[in-house]
Amino acid sequence: MRKNIRGFTLVELLVVIAIIGILVALLLPAIQAAREAARRSQCINNLKQLGIAFQNYHDVHKHLPMGAYSCCQGTWQPAILPFIEEQQLADMYTILPATEQTYGDDYRYDNENLTRTPPIRNYEVTQKRIATLTCPSDEPQVASSVPGGGQQAKEGTTFHNYVANFGTTNHTGLISLLGVDFLGAPFIGQDENYNIRQNLATKFKQITDGLSKTMMVSETVQGKEGDLRGLTWWGWAAGFETMVAPNASDSDLLQKAEYCKNNVGNNPPCGTATGPKIWNGARSRHRGGVNVVMCDASVQFVVDDVDLSVWRAASTTKGSEVYSGLIP
Repeated sequence: MRKNIRGFTLVELLVVIAIIGILVALLLPAIQAAREAARRSQCINNLKQLGIAFQNYHDVHKHLPMGAYSCCQGTWQPAILPFIEEQQLADMYTILPATEQTYGDDYRYDNENLTRTPPIRNYEVTQKRIATLTCPSDEPQVASSVPGGGQQAKEGTTFHNYVANFGTTNHTGLISLLGVDFLGAPFIGQDENYNIRQNLATKFKQITDGLSKTMMVSETVQGKEGDLRGLTWWGWAAGFETMVAPNASDSDLLQKAEYCKNNVGNNPPCGTATGPKIWNGARSRHRGGVNVVMCDASVQFVVDDVDLSVWRAASTTKGSEVYSGLIP
């Protein structure tokens, strides 16, 4: 006796496929949200480690590292390497010695001179990506060219995602901007026109506003297609200033037009500075705000619409401002 074997009709198969597609579409946002939550958690962990690293640096040296020596002779980033388990890279990198009288090219972050004693291998270091300094929510970038000195551009220098707090000023802390007084910051950069032996490093005892009320480090984004934000080996991208709120629609003001690729490849808005009017805002790829680590190594998520006066107060070391905190 023959049995009739009935299969699925084409219509039934199409209905099943459509149902599966709808279920996938419903689940996809939840999966993406879970992945971003995990990436954000890793970013918070990176900042926590970085905050502890700066505290350990201070314990050893009795002050924080310099924010930057001019554009190109080193930033806080190579100084902190031994304290984030990157001792091998730290041993390879030659930081500008305190005895140097000029900002020579020998100690540039992109220099390599194996004939020196000891050999300078900075460029070898700055081509390395450091996981602790990279937020997984961002897309890793490398330089197609690097700024400075009219030298042959060197490719492959890595970008990273964390920038030091330079406060309510430009990179050097020597001027007030937009009528806002500079009231100290944990980090400061030094211009090549000033005495490089001047001690500008900050001690914790100088942070009279309190370690828990003063930001140490915030996030930045890695610029795409030649945008230099995130090139934290380079002095003018190693810090953030609080002239604008986190993730503001206001433009960052960069040194030169070629360093800014405005709204290209998901870059934040930017423009070209006028004179010393230079700043980088705190920015992230997280929705709604940025992560910051305070000087006591606690990590906070600061929303984009934080009151600008509160944001600026949290960036100063000796402003004596009274505020309840960055988190509402």
